Amino acid sequence: MKTYFGTDGVRGIPEKDLSKELVHKICKAVEDQLEPSSIAVIGDTRSTRGMIFQWISEGFSSKTTVVDYGVLPSGSMAYILSEKNHDLGFIISASHNPSEYNGIKIIDKSGSKLSDESEALLEERINNVEPDFSQEAKVESSSEGIDLYIENLLSCSEGIDSTKFNLSIDCANGAVTESAKKLFDTLSINYEIFNTDSDGLKINKECGATTPLLLKKSMTDGYIGLTFDGDADRLIMIDEDGSIANGDVMIALLAKYLNQIEKLNASTVVTTVMANVGLQKALDDMNVTSVVTPVGDKYVAEAMQEHKASLGGEQSGHIILSDYLPVGDGLLTGIFMLKALSFFGLKLSELRKELITEYPQKLINFHLDASLDADKLDMLIQELKSIEEAYISEGRIFVRASGTEPLLRVLIEANNNEEIEEVLHLIEETTTKYLNIK
Repeated sequence: MKTYFGTDGVRGIPEKDLSKELVHKICKAVEDQLEPSSIAVIGDTRSTRGMIFQWISEGFSSKTTVVDYGVLPSGSMAYILSEKNHDLGFIISASHNPSEYNGIKIIDKSGSKLSDESEALLEERINNVEPDFSQEAKVESSSEGIDLYIENLLSCSEGIDSTKFNLSIDCANGAVTESAKKLFDTLSINYEIFNTDSDGLKINKECGATTPLLLKKSMTDGYIGLTFDGDADRLIMIDEDGSIANGDVMIALLAKYLNQIEKLNASTVVTTVMANVGLQKALDDMNVTSVVTPVGDKYVAEAMQEHKASLGGEQSGHIILSDYLPVGDGLLTGIFMLKALSFFGLKLSELRKELITEYPQKLINFHLDASLDADKLDMLIQELKSIEEAYISEGRIFVRASGTEPLLRVLIEANNNEEIEEVLHLIEETTTKYLNIK
């Protein structure tokens, strides 16, 4: 089991569990194992971004050039690596986590996240390396990243009828603000924009893709909402009637669209274990094969490559369109959603009702004081399985540990809310019995 890398890189609170020493060791291990000569760095708006960039530049030797491209959505990294010919990318971000957290995602030359195997090898080195502070990396900066990013997004935008859309954009006080403005201004799409602070102090705080209902309170009636997280690798939408359109809804719509234009490779879509039963039924109705992975967009991306799929994603809003990017990107997803709506000539609120009937779900997060004991977790899962069989006629209870936070997540899914309410107290009592709850 990995110690430092979670489902989305290394995360923690800077100067505490994400220490200067750890970052130096990560850089030394990366240099020894992967031997990059040129590294691109981007980040979100968190106030610790500059400090962590300094730690990164100190952690590499003078054989390496580190180029700071500034604040940009994480999806831009693949374009930067490709067009500027860097060997690796470092993204300084903790994505959807609160402002006190930060992290590092390492991106390979192809634009993909490192495999579990590569991360495991790095962890072995991290535990055994001694940083060398005698030489620092050469440091450069560039402002070219945003233009490369927008140019590539615009190259995918053919077919959008800009006159049909009015958008409400929630930038989560994160990395997407300037890119979103530039993109939608260039496309001549009318929009209103919220949560655009750049100091990082309120990144993801009561805004963005993790709390999309808060945009609903501010947005103009009849607009389509686009909500991003801190590094903008995910998108959650709000339809014209004010209902949330999460990743499952978007995957259903994009599968229909790509299928219609004969770009749904292998007639296959990759989802995760957290996907709604309604999405599975929608894909079945389209005669589309679904492949299910563990939670984490890197696992979705790996399965997409294995099954030659062009569409995959998570309910949380990470959507991968692999013919265009090997990772999720909220703005790219937004572009393809607008292309699909233009193609079908329907409102989002109308099209979703045709394509997918979502089962009610409730996600409960239990905070953990310590890491989970595997035997105890197995016992808990078995007991919750017994509750599922006794009380839920069509649905499931699913348990997993978060890969980015000290949380145990319990998902309840049923074909009506009454069944969910009936088992809530049993699940809470049972889970509390097995776990150390804060």
